[in-house]
Amino acid sequence: MIKLGLSSRLSFLLVFIGVLASGAMGYSTYQTNRAMLMGEAEHSLLTSTQLLGQRFTAALGDAAADALVLATLPSSLQVARGDTSGPGNLRLRQVFLSFMQHHPEYLQIRLISRADYGLERIRVDRGAQGVVLVPESELQEKAHLPYVFDTLEQNAGHVYLSPIGLEGSAGSNPDQPVVTIGTPIADAGGNNVGVLVIDVDLSQVFERIGRDMPADYAVYMANEWGDFLVHPDPSQTFGFARGRRVLMQTSFPATAPLFSGGDASVTFNGFAHAQQPPAEVFAFVRLPYGQVDGNRFVTLGLARPLSDVLAPANALGSQIVRLVLISSAVAIVLAVLFGRAVSRPLRTLAHAVTHIFDEDAVDRLPVGRTDEIGVLARCFDRMRIEIRFQVHALHARQEELTHLAGHDTLTGLPNRMRFMEQLELSIRRAAQHHEPFAVLFVDLNGFKQINDQHGHSAGDAALVTVAQRLRAALRETDIVARFGGDEFVILACDVRSSEAIAVTAARVQAAMDTAVPLGSQWVNVGVSIGVSEFPADGNHADELLAKADAAMYAAKSSAASHYVRYRDLAHAPEGAGVHRTDQS
Repeated sequence: MIKLGLSSRLSFLLVFIGVLASGAMGYSTYQTNRAMLMGEAEHSLLTSTQLLGQRFTAALGDAAADALVLATLPSSLQVARGDTSGPGNLRLRQVFLSFMQHHPEYLQIRLISRADYGLERIRVDRGAQGVVLVPESELQEKAHLPYVFDTLEQNAGHVYLSPIGLEGSAGSNPDQPVVTIGTPIADAGGNNVGVLVIDVDLSQVFERIGRDMPADYAVYMANEWGDFLVHPDPSQTFGFARGRRVLMQTSFPATAPLFSGGDASVTFNGFAHAQQPPAEVFAFVRLPYGQVDGNRFVTLGLARPLSDVLAPANALGSQIVRLVLISSAVAIVLAVLFGRAVSRPLRTLAHAVTHIFDEDAVDRLPVGRTDEIGVLARCFDRMRIEIRFQVHALHARQEELTHLAGHDTLTGLPNRMRFMEQLELSIRRAAQHHEPFAVLFVDLNGFKQINDQHGHSAGDAALVTVAQRLRAALRETDIVARFGGDEFVILACDVRSSEAIAVTAARVQAAMDTAVPLGSQWVNVGVSIGVSEFPADGNHADELLAKADAAMYAAKSSAASHYVRYRDLAHAPEGAGVHRTDQS
C-alpha cells in the first residue's frame, strides 16, 4: 500500500485549507453583504413609506386648511345667515369655483346653513360636464347627515373628518373612495350658523401617492380596523362595502401590532400571498388620519420584490465564486508544486483571507513575490479591493438616498419635507430674535397648457428652467423649494416692510418675464404669488402656508399676474376688491 509522503499530505492539507478559507470568506462576505442590503432596503423602504404617509396627511391637511380658510371668509358668514342676494354671495361662488378648478381631487364644495333644516346655500359639483354651480332650485336639506350635525356641535376652527368610504357624490362614480371634510361657520359671538363642507376624491390622492414610486413598488393602505383601502389587487379593497372583510392584519400577521396600539412601524420580508412567490420586503407605518384630534389612524405600507433588493448581492456572489475558484485553482497548483516551501506563506494568505478587513493582516500579504505565492497574494488583494469597492458603493447609495429624501429629483430644489423643516427652524429663530420673515407661495400660470400642448418632458424642462431662475433671482439667505407640481414656495428672511416683500416679489416676477425655451419654441410662463408674513399672519408653519396659498389663489383669480399679501386679503373691506400691487 502506497503511503503519501509528508509533502503530499501537507499539499493536500494546504489545498483543503486554502479552498475552505476562500469559500468561508466568500460565503461570509456574501452573507454580510446580503444582510447589509436587506437592512438598507428595509430602512429605505420604511423611510419611503413615512414620506408617503406625510404626503397623504399633508393632502388631507391641505383640504382641511382650505375648508378653514373658506369658512372664515366674511362672505361665508353672510351667506350662512341667509343673505344670498348681496355681492358677497356672488363673490363666494366665484371663490368656490376657483378652488374646484385648481383642486381636481375636490368633488364638492358646499356651504350649508344651520337654519331651514340644514339647507344648502351654495353647492359646486364636479361631474361629467366638469365643475358646475348647482342652481338654487336643486339645493337640498342636509341637517340629518353626520357631517352637518356633528360639525355644528364643534367649536369654530374644528375640522370634521368622515370615515373613508365609497360615497360617490352627485355626478361622480358611486364607487369612488370619498372623505368628507367639514368645519363650522361661526359668527362674532362664537355661535355656529352653518357648515363649510368639502368632499375629497381619495382616488386622486392615492394616485398622487404612488405617482413618484418606482414601478416595482406596491402600495398598501388600510383603515383603523384593517380594511384595505389601497391594494395592488383592486378586488381586495373596500371589502366592507361589498359584503366581505379583507383585513391587513389577516393578510400580513406581522402588522397586527399596528392595529393593537403597539409599534408605530414594522418591517419584514416574506410573501404577499403564500401561493404567490416571489418574496418581497415590506414596510408598514401607522399614521394619524388627517390633522384632527382623536385616535383615528390609517396604516400605509410599501413592498418591493426581494429579488431586486438582492440583485447587487447576487452579482457580488457570482464575482466571489469566480474569485474563489481562481484562487482555489492557484492554491492547488502551488500546494502540489511547492508543498513545504509554501506552508508558511499559505498560512499568511489564509489568515489574510479570514481577516479581510484587518489592515495588518492585508499588509503582510507577499504581493511583491514573483512566484505563484505572489500571484495568489495579488489575487486575494484584488478580491479584497473588489469587495471594499462594493461596500463603498453601498455606502454611496445610502448617502444618495438620504439626499433624495430631502430634495426634488427633477429640479434639485429642497422638497416639501425639507422646506417644512427649514420653515419650522425659521419660526423658532424668528420668535427668539424678533426677526420677521415672509412665505411666498408661487404658482405657474398656464403650466397645464404646456404639458397638454408640448408634452410632460417639455413641462419638466420648463420646471427646471423656472427653478434655476428662481434661485438666481433670490438672495443667498432666501430659501426656494418645489412644493409639488408647478408650485414653489420661498422663505424670504429679514423682510421688515411691505416694500421689501414687494422687491422680492418683483424679482420673482421679473425672472419670469423672459419666455421659457422649449426646444425651438419660446413659451411665456407667468406666476401668481401669495404672501403670508410672520408673525402677523400666524405662528405656525401650516397656518403660514395655508394663508400664503389662499393669497395665491386670490392673485390667480385677478385679471393680471399680481402678487397678493394675505394681510390685504384678510383686511379688505366687505364688498371691496383686494388691493394688489403689480410688480411685473
